Amino acid sequence: MLFRSLNLIRSLDFLGYMDSPRFYMIKNEIDSYMFSPMRKPVCAGSSYSESPDLLSIEMKEIIEANFNANKNYPPAKALIVPHIDFRIGPEAHLAYSAAYNSILNSDADLFVIFGTAHYGNSSYFMLTEKDFLTPFGKIETDKEIINTLKNKLGDKIVFDELTHRTEHSIELQTILLHYIFRNRNFKILPILVGSFHQFIYENRLPSTSKIFNDFTDSLKQAISESNRKVIYIASADFAHIGRKFGDSFDAEIALEILKDEDIELIDSLVNVNEDNFFQKITNSNDKRRICGLSPIYTMLKTADFKYSKLLEYQQWNEIETKSAVSFATIAYY
Repeated sequence: MLFRSLNLIRSLDFLGYMDSPRFYMIKNEIDSYMFSPMRKPVCAGSSYSESPDLLSIEMKEIIEANFNANKNYPPAKALIVPHIDFRIGPEAHLAYSAAYNSILNSDADLFVIFGTAHYGNSSYFMLTEKDFLTPFGKIETDKEIINTLKNKLGDKIVFDELTHRTEHSIELQTILLHYIFRNRNFKILPILVGSFHQFIYENRLPSTSKIFNDFTDSLKQAISESNRKVIYIASADFAHIGRKFGDSFDAEIALEILKDEDIELIDSLVNVNEDNFFQKITNSNDKRRICGLSPIYTMLKTADFKYSKLLEYQQWNEIETKSAVSFATIAYY
């Protein structure tokens, strides 16, 4: 009993729930972050190198992995891109390379990034006013468009700096953007999209929600009024299966079935039928845990384009944990 009590105290202390030196250390870190105009990277030194020189080598390797994936197409206007860890290797590199080669010749000066919110859901749409720091320097967040959104949405706009602080889904896109457009003055609009599972439970589309429509309509108007040259990015993985994610089976035995299921979803996305995409996931009660559901649906309801192309589909089979993640790159023109 004493051993369990000590473990509980240690756990509470680690999480910052005890009046202890660790609590004040965590509080000081959070206070410092909240007052800073900058969001520092959380994946530097783990998912990618902290050194600008080494990071350039890493990003060059990724960009060159699938250089001809989008040959003979114009620059994409919108992208579905994974946020899988760079370190998993060729599967990730092929998907990222296909995406970023498709905008290599773009003249865009604004990138609207819809990220999956893995760690917080204070709202459907969570913004930040902080600029993003990468090992290459600073990327400015577009304050002009944010101010326009404030005027349009009033107290309906949500800023959640703490959720942005620890989220990787937008950060990984900023690293690649900063590398390929390192000689260009561009800005980002980082938007974390929360869970849409309420709509799944209620068996209705997010576009039936006034909150959803107010935000996406205001965003479209704000970008139109800004006269920016914009590219939209949905930072989104697909399925998560296997033991690590709570399934009672090893992922490897289900990979072919998963591919068939994913291709059905991808067909809806390539045909620009986001409602069908959402409904298919609803019909299965999201049994495959499609973590990119919210940002993908939001992007397709916001961006303007004429046609699309599947550039890459990959699965990462993590043998050690008997689990797998699937992801795809889709470009919209």
